[in-house]
Amino acid sequence: MIPTTSPALREELKKRVKFSSPYQTKVLPIILTFSQVKYYIFSVAFTSLAVFVPWFLHQFNLAGPKFLPMHFFILIAGFLFGWRTGIMVGILSPLMSYSISHMPPIFILPETILELAVYGFSIGLLREKKFNIWIALPLAMILGRLARLIFIVDFGLKTNFLAYLQMSWPGIVLQLILIPFIVFILQKIVFEKK
Repeated sequence: MIPTTSPALREELKKRVKFSSPYQTKVLPIILTFSQVKYYIFSVAFTSLAVFVPWFLHQFNLAGPKFLPMHFFILIAGFLFGWRTGIMVGILSPLMSYSISHMPPIFILPETILELAVYGFSIGLLREKKFNIWIALPLAMILGRLARLIFIVDFGLKTNFLAYLQMSWPGIVLQLILIPFIVFILQKIVFEKK
């Protein structure tokens, strides 16, 4: 038999439950609607792409710090679905990638996670504040790299940030050119309500 709760606790629980009955004394989990579930599905899809595409491109020496393929999916996910999805994809993608392929290498994994999480968070937040892709994308890219630089300096890491920027300029240019186009296509074709 389940023990009964005290009257004071029962009253506190009733205040926390939005749709409570006089007999309900437990806080029920929130039921996700279909529209909320799709964000989890897209988060998993974008995380999977952010892991698979860099792995695939590594087979042809086209990935890594030069072309930054993982960054594309985090920035797109953050802009399309907001900061919650952006930060989730930004944290999970490098962790899953490392657990599968050991890329990015362990010595830059923490700074990469921070940079990508800031990308996802900032572009999603800027989008929610009604900034368009042309403003949100460069600002998020600057904020992510700034967070990485601060992390490197604060922890006295041996990462050469300027060499990283010089090496990654092709990826930066591709992001600035392709991401607005990809977002436009996805918004018009996939997500536009019929």
